[in-house]
Amino acid sequence: MLTSFVQMIINGIAGLGSMLDALPLSPFALANAVPVDAQILAFISWLVQFEQIISLLQAWLLAIGGWYVAKKPLRWAKVIQ
Repeated sequence: MLTSFVQMIINGIAGLGSMLDALPLSPFALANAVPVDAQILAFISWLVQFEQIISLLQAWLLAIGGWYVAKKPLRWAKVIQ
């Protein structure tokens, strides 16, 4: 019983190794192989304003992180539930 369970785990790990061999060495190899025109990148950057997205995400993370930092002492002081 125990030996069959251990053998099943070993076979699963061996199968996982063969599945990992099918993956490329670098996940960025395909992205670097495709040439992209600079004008297309400029248009995408103009269309999707990454600076504003990043600054909004930073403000959101600061607010949520501040709440989680302040929540523990407030719960210890029984100010909030």
